Amino acid sequence: MPSSEREPLLRRTADLGARALERSARLSRREAARRARVLRNKAYFIVQCALAAATSYALAKYLFRVPIPLFAPVAAMVCLGMTHGQRLRRALEITVGVAVGVFFGELLVHFFGIGVWQIALLVMLAMSTAALLGAGALIVTQAGVQGLVVALLGGMPGTAFGRWFEALIGCAVAILFASVVPSSTLLRPRAQASEIMDHLADLLSRIAQAVRDRDRPAAESVLTEARTTEEDLDKLRGYATDSVDMLRVSPFHRRRMSEMQRVQDSLEPLDRAVRNARVLIRRGTVSLQTGEEVPGSYVRAIEHLATVVAELAEWYGRGSPADDTEDVPALARADLLEIGRETAHPEPGADLSAEVIRAQIRSMLVDLLQMIGQPFREAQAAIAETAGEE
Repeated sequence: MPSSEREPLLRRTADLGARALERSARLSRREAARRARVLRNKAYFIVQCALAAATSYALAKYLFRVPIPLFAPVAAMVCLGMTHGQRLRRALEITVGVAVGVFFGELLVHFFGIGVWQIALLVMLAMSTAALLGAGALIVTQAGVQGLVVALLGGMPGTAFGRWFEALIGCAVAILFASVVPSSTLLRPRAQASEIMDHLADLLSRIAQAVRDRDRPAAESVLTEARTTEEDLDKLRGYATDSVDMLRVSPFHRRRMSEMQRVQDSLEPLDRAVRNARVLIRRGTVSLQTGEEVPGSYVRAIEHLATVVAELAEWYGRGSPADDTEDVPALARADLLEIGRETAHPEPGADLSAEVIRAQIRSMLVDLLQMIGQPFREAQAAIAETAGEE
């Protein structure tokens, strides 16, 4: 091959390699940020469990003179872990399940010892009692599990109800921490919203890459994954509702009710953004299945949108603290309006799928403007103005 032909080929190869390295670095940074965000979202809950376990251990050992407190910290962690993001009523239900299981475990071991039939009877009694008290399936199972733990690890014939009393100490501490510490009131809904937005950013980035590479299997994989987002949204709605309910009955964090209400207010635009993204992903996949071309400017707009959503996910996970060094909503708004200008007019000769993708991008811009606090009419007008519309 002549050198005059070889040099452009080498330059194109080098450019492709540089772009691949840049995409890889961008994905690595996004994954590192996602993992850090997950740890940050769970850090408060981890500290909460550690303090509750230590408190219940100290109470059992030094106040009630339990020689080796095992079930007090275990019960505290079980109750907190299963009620994280749930209302106080749920915490009380878990406490009943744990207490019932431990009670029957000690009762049977005290009178009958440990054996095959005793184990079967213990599980039936504990689960049946929890069911009669109106507990859900998970709590009924927990009653049986706690009974087995006491019988097999802590129960001793001839002693009665020491472990049951110890478990009650742990459950009481868990209820106190669940009502006092705000992790189950504000952090869980906010963390769930952050995770949904982070997942949304990842889906948008991957569909853009699949369309650019004409990778139909990759696009179909993204579409399949996008269809599972409704379950995450349902969880977020439940967390937000339970958190507001808990704040109404807890005297410790009433001042944060308005902040939690803002989380609830963001549910509708987030739900619409996810639904619009699913349509976008479906049309991107259809374009590959039918051989339609999607203009490069539309693909770049999707990637730009994915970057903004990822930044908002990180900001939302932090809870938009007042001491942020950057005004993330203002920066995001500027980016969203820039994407609006990038997609203001159709590309000449754009196919149906491409135009549906452009329309969904612009719809998502309105949704995300609402997510950062702009009213619907103002957000809609702002995006319309990017195309010179009245």
